[in-house]
Amino acid sequence: MTFGKILSLSLLLFLGGIALVGSTPPREARAQESPQAASKPPQFDLEAYQFGFLRKGPNHGTGTKEEADKVQAGHMANIQKMGRSGKLMAAGPMGDDGNLRGIFLFKASAEEAKAMAAEDPAIQAGRLVLDLHAWQGPKGIGAKLMDEFRKDPNVKMTMTRYFLALLTREPKAPPAADMRKLELDHLWSVRRMLDAKKFVAAGPFNAGDLRGLFVITAASLEEAKAIVDADPAVKAGQLRVELHPWWVAKEVWP
Repeated sequence: MTFGKILSLSLLLFLGGIALVGSTPPREARAQESPQAASKPPQFDLEAYQFGFLRKGPNHGTGTKEEADKVQAGHMANIQKMGRSGKLMAAGPMGDDGNLRGIFLFKASAEEAKAMAAEDPAIQAGRLVLDLHAWQGPKGIGAKLMDEFRKDPNVKMTMTRYFLALLTREPKAPPAADMRKLELDHLWSVRRMLDAKKFVAAGPFNAGDLRGLFVITAASLEEAKAIVDADPAVKAGQLRVELHPWWVAKEVWP
């Protein structure tokens, strides 16, 4: 399956300003999770991306089938072009039928990402609109796969269903004395989920209502919901969860 056959992607939240820097190998992270170590935040190896939500545009679902097929062909060709540029690191469609249709993940500036997406025929036709957010995610998403794709456009990509959990912060905050512990419990929970491969990616958004996301490995929506509901910040009612099935090549994950 070529890159043109796929269309979306790939948190560590800042509940109160904890900086997530550096790199902690999984085994070391588990070994350090003693009561004393857990009094300090775990470390994560993150880098900057542009996370693009493709949502229904004003002309979504309009026009003839022939027009729709032409736009779709152009849309897939533009995905191929962005992949060859080395700046689109992952792309893929949502597995449900809501307003959110797919994801573009860029390793580029916001201006570069917007310029590339603006050439997409589906966006030009008003069938899709791009909602772009600065995101911090695991280092190296899509890097190896995109290197292979530029050498061979027919490189194997295995489309796999994950579950994308989008997290927004509830306006009511716990008492200040409880916030620090909740932050640490949340961050260590994310660290454990990454180490256990229950999350293939997690990271914070830099601004706006969205606080972060998890990309969850699960057999069903129910299992994914149980995993994310166990997060201490979600359980405490400090984070609201929006959950979507999402298809993306498993080879993009570092």
